Amino acid sequence: MRIAVLGASRHTGQSFVSQALASNTNIQLTILARTPANLPFPEDQLSQITVIQGDALNKNDVATTINGADIVICSLGAKMDGFSKPIDMGVEESGIMNILDIVKETQGNPPRLIMVSSTGVGTHDDVPWLMRPLYSLLLSAPHGHKARAEIAIKKSGVPYTLVRPAWLTNGDMTKTYRAGEGVRGYTVSRNDVAHFILNECVLETKWVNASPSIAY
Repeated sequence: MRIAVLGASRHTGQSFVSQALASNTNIQLTILARTPANLPFPEDQLSQITVIQGDALNKNDVATTINGADIVICSLGAKMDGFSKPIDMGVEESGIMNILDIVKETQGNPPRLIMVSSTGVGTHDDVPWLMRPLYSLLLSAPHGHKARAEIAIKKSGVPYTLVRPAWLTNGDMTKTYRAGEGVRGYTVSRNDVAHFILNECVLETKWVNASPSIAY
């Protein structure tokens, strides 16, 4: 199984790559990285990964990365730098648009596209009432980009899974999360989101053309 990952240098994407390599399954990973020298993986893991140097905003770089992939995972998102303006705002939307454009131009069966989105995108139905003001105040701009990406994916005809985690933390992998359409919860760790993607979306393919929320 050939999997391409955009956003593998940190957070959920990084955890997915590490867990996939440790799973002893027939997964071949290709990742896109702006600065391969800064990738957070040890040498024994790097030796098992095909690394493409480039940018998700560059269509040619994305095309090289996803060429021949069975599954494309997009775990892109803006970086928060204290209280300053987020870095790379909208990168997930731009990356998804590049992926979809490339898939349209490619003959054969399209890869399945798994996007790490968020609860509260498009609707607050999967957000606890106490969290809704916080989401509206802090996340309206990044969620706008995620919403447009979700809409484009659903209209594309490409098989997809939109993974919608609750407020993300850097906690340990617990495997005690809940997942399903409309599931509400306050938090979930990035490690558990990666576990869910690997075990339920990749190895078991449970959530094709679905938008599961995931939370504790």
